[in-house]
Amino acid sequence: FHGMYGQVIVGAPGSGKTTFSRGVNDFLNSIQRETVIVNLDPGNDVLPYDAAVNVMELINLDEVMEDLHLGPNGGLIYCIEYMEKNLDWLKEQLEQHCKDKYVLFDCPGQVEIYTHHTSMRNILAALNGWGWQLCVVHLVDAHHCSDASKFVAAALMSLSSMTMLELPHVNVLSKIDLVQRLGRLDFNLDYYTSGYELARLPELLSKKEEHVTSHNTVLVEAQQRLRRFEAAVANVIDDYSLVNFIPISINDKDTIAYACRIIDKANGYLYSIGKQIDGDTQGIGRALELDDILELIEERYLFDPNDPYDEQSSRSEDEDT
Repeated sequence: FHGMYGQVIVGAPGSGKTTFSRGVNDFLNSIQRETVIVNLDPGNDVLPYDAAVNVMELINLDEVMEDLHLGPNGGLIYCIEYMEKNLDWLKEQLEQHCKDKYVLFDCPGQVEIYTHHTSMRNILAALNGWGWQLCVVHLVDAHHCSDASKFVAAALMSLSSMTMLELPHVNVLSKIDLVQRLGRLDFNLDYYTSGYELARLPELLSKKEEHVTSHNTVLVEAQQRLRRFEAAVANVIDDYSLVNFIPISINDKDTIAYACRIIDKANGYLYSIGKQIDGDTQGIGRALELDDILELIEERYLFDPNDPYDEQSSRSEDEDT
């Protein structure tokens, strides 16, 4: 397995892991990088791609739930622990179907297995011991940007999985093309991608709530306690200074190419012998940097011609040009 590279795609349910896996697989194969997907989700029985290795051949979540009378969470924990006890099966499957290929590991959506439980960490450690050079790609739905509480929680989950899994880690804001449907963001997009000074988000909520008069003193006190708690959590995240995000739309080749280039640096693929072409990573390109991507996303997905601020900003840019 020496010199094998891959991405471990994790995230909460609905964050777009399977869609991301399929999109990145199509993109990388289109630039002549032989790529396959390994399904590590024992509950994902409807795959929109052809899996080179499918863990459901080893264990099936529905069967576990029925045979052991477990719920979906307990059943998935059992499946992950069973996978950990049967690593020989996984190693054999990877040797047969994934040798000399770039691999995307499509993982389950239960966040506990990345933030608290040790089995997934042990599985990834085993892969690392077999010679795989991996990067964890943690997907967070971009709609969290529209709610301060949700975004602080998502950032905390990202930090927790980073410290738990102990691998190179890239956090991704997925579905960025849909975030405009939820209204204008409270801050510019670069604030959310940088992950700096997250304590400003609870402060913003507190200021908004000051304008809403309420005669229910119990409710007001509860809201104040919640904001203080959120501020404390945000300060913990800021103190670690590890969490930032890359925004992507799976239908936008420019954002996918940028994300793949960052991931290639994280897992070492960019620096592997024979993988570079003129400083470029197998045709992905190197022209766009993060500032370019943010500007591109603002123009394509966040610009609102009916918003007076956006209209004025656009007019000012045209005049400067």
